Amino acid sequence: MLNALRYELIRIRTLRSTWILLAAGAAVQFLVAYMAAGHSDQTRLWRFVGSFNTTLPLVLLFPMAIVVGAFGHEYRYRTITTTILTLRSRPVVMASKAVISALLAAVTGVLLVGVTLLAQVLRGGAPDDWARIGQVLAAVVVYGVLSFLVGLGLAALTRNATVAMIVMLAVPTVVEGLLSNVLKLKEWWMAPFFSAASLVDAFKWQSPLPLTALAALVVVGAGTVLARRDV
Repeated sequence: MLNALRYELIRIRTLRSTWILLAAGAAVQFLVAYMAAGHSDQTRLWRFVGSFNTTLPLVLLFPMAIVVGAFGHEYRYRTITTTILTLRSRPVVMASKAVISALLAAVTGVLLVGVTLLAQVLRGGAPDDWARIGQVLAAVVVYGVLSFLVGLGLAALTRNATVAMIVMLAVPTVVEGLLSNVLKLKEWWMAPFFSAASLVDAFKWQSPLPLTALAALVVVGAGTVLARRDV
């Protein structure tokens, strides 16, 4: 397993697109936070939290493309066979990609919170409620980890990075919005992404449960399909 983790980490680290996508996500979040910091009629804490309220799913699409490509590009360029032959175990391939994806999501969360604080410092000052900042950091990391795992699993199931990215764009921003606003379906379990993202506003332990279940279902399903089908 350690060799598989090292193999996947080296693959991601040595791709130029990894650093470009991470930088793009951080840059977009910085702009969002910088604009939010301009609301001088609000408290610094409100401006900090508001930087993640509605744009987090969109900002995370940039680094999410890295983990989606972990499978999507393998199938596109037909390197999946080499990966499986090198690591010799399909469950290990799936597990190593999932672990590295979760680690990348955690790093991304720290990066996004960091650039948000930087933007606020440059435009009036950051909040001094470190407990609340820690809660937001935890919320962003949890949401990122679960979203990245769903994206990874979809790429493995569909063998297509583009399809996986379209789903990850449409479901949190369009489908769940329609369910909530048009169809008036307010049950929290019917909007897993929205529910998990609400951790930023109110840190409730049950909020990420629907997305956790979805991520587990997609990753386990992807691992099962990968173990049974030809590559």
